[in-house]
Amino acid sequence: MFSPTKHIPGVPTTENIGSPPPPRKPALVLQPKTFRYIKNGVNLIANAIRPTLGPIPRLVALEALNRTDRPELLDDGATIARRIIQIRPRGWDIGAMLLRQALWQMHVEVGDGAATTAVMYQVIVNEGIRHITQFGANAMLLRSGLEKGQKAALNAIHQQARPVIGRQAITEIARGMCQGDDELAEMLGEIFDIVGAEGLIIVESWNKWGLDREYIEGTYWELSGWFSRHFVTDPIGQRTIFEDAAILISDLELNDPALLVPVLEKCVKAGVQRLVILAKKLSESVIGLLVSNNRAKTIETMVVRTPRTQEMVQVAAMEDIAVLTGGKVFYSAAFKAFDNFSVSELGTARRVWATESQFGLFGGRGDPRMIRGHITHLRGMLQKVELESEKEFTQRRLGRMMGGTAILRVSGATDTEREARKILANRTVAGVRQAVLGGVVPGGGIALLNAQSALTCLPANHEDEAIALKILGRALEEPLRAIAKNAGYQPDLIAEKVKTYPTGWGLDATTGNIVDMNQAKIFDALRVVEKVLEVAVSSAALALTTDVIVHHAKPVESLEP
Repeated sequence: MFSPTKHIPGVPTTENIGSPPPPRKPALVLQPKTFRYIKNGVNLIANAIRPTLGPIPRLVALEALNRTDRPELLDDGATIARRIIQIRPRGWDIGAMLLRQALWQMHVEVGDGAATTAVMYQVIVNEGIRHITQFGANAMLLRSGLEKGQKAALNAIHQQARPVIGRQAITEIARGMCQGDDELAEMLGEIFDIVGAEGLIIVESWNKWGLDREYIEGTYWELSGWFSRHFVTDPIGQRTIFEDAAILISDLELNDPALLVPVLEKCVKAGVQRLVILAKKLSESVIGLLVSNNRAKTIETMVVRTPRTQEMVQVAAMEDIAVLTGGKVFYSAAFKAFDNFSVSELGTARRVWATESQFGLFGGRGDPRMIRGHITHLRGMLQKVELESEKEFTQRRLGRMMGGTAILRVSGATDTEREARKILANRTVAGVRQAVLGGVVPGGGIALLNAQSALTCLPANHEDEAIALKILGRALEEPLRAIAKNAGYQPDLIAEKVKTYPTGWGLDATTGNIVDMNQAKIFDALRVVEKVLEVAVSSAALALTTDVIVHHAKPVESLEP
């Protein structure tokens, strides 16, 4: 009688040789493990970011992917969080990524406040989980109580706000935000005073020592510029400058001179002396026609590239130019040529200039009402967009429409120092912009601490709501505690000492003295503090109401928050 061979563990049988392994099923994590995992993940990220809070921050060193490269030294909470892609154990990763998303939201929307958000978020999650697991508090009731307290605290913060007016005030704001870099603060005070809160400010690295800035009248677009050196009017500067110029706006490919002949004839008859044409491509024969006209002094012409970027960005650039100059856009998707062209469809500007890679204009003569309407539209878009790239792009469009452009160049003794200073400059620009646009409140965590009084007089409808208000009150003083600890002081003693002083007094971490924050010029942007409170409370409340974690068998990896 045949007897089957006994199966030896680890040795495949003939039945399963070449068969794929059984698929892994998603893993479910239930309470009480869910809260433990969320809490551990949140604490891991928050504790990594906590040392960066305040005017005397510690640095966080991030190992490069290639271990032979230098580590990255950072003091920006949002950037640090974004560099953390995944943590172990896997259960902790959910809590870590919830906080990471909240911090990146702060960076995208207001450009600052990530570290303050992290420490408040950490307190709310830890205290909330403790009351739920040890004392049986209801998570949903805690959430509603936190949201109720948030509204009262926001009202209290608004009452502490004051406007920012004048160069000196802007400089003081910048000094408090850029960790005592006086040179950077002074330069940003000058830049914002000249280009305004919504002006276009570009931060660049450079190899010379110190800081430098350049102001450009009007605005300009990169990845543009003249097609041929034959259009250059300033050989030394390698640029072309037209005064009182008409502008034909398009993204057409001009390969046949016949496309432009009717346009030129109509412009000459209408008395147009200088014409700038925006086009996507230009043939040698068209260049020859225009150069001949320039030499004959029939009409001065220059052709510049339509900004060479993604199609959506290119369309937006043409739209902005049209609004600024009062011209019509000839889109290649709708026009193959300048059909039925009329001189009234040209835009005009007091000055137009171009280099090999840039195109700019000053004194666009568009309809002021159209320009104001376009600016209002862009401001609305700025509040709605979520992606960092879209927000930065919209802010640049708005800055161009406002008509002021500044380039800030930063340097350092080493590549690491230069990059760190560039990050600091960008963060300070974002913070100062928010301060000038929305006003300021006492800094150093004091505006949040002062909002505690709004919670103490807020009636609670039930015990869980009272617990939530107590948790939020504790979170409101955590930024002050973290700043004190990072500066080398005992946080408990500092917090209690500050509470004995009048409203608006707080810790000057650079000296260790308790001072009037308004007199000491220690401020935070109101918009940033508002967003800190909103994001910390809403995101932490979401974590407290999470009961189940689902781990996918093969999660898709992503670098996005």
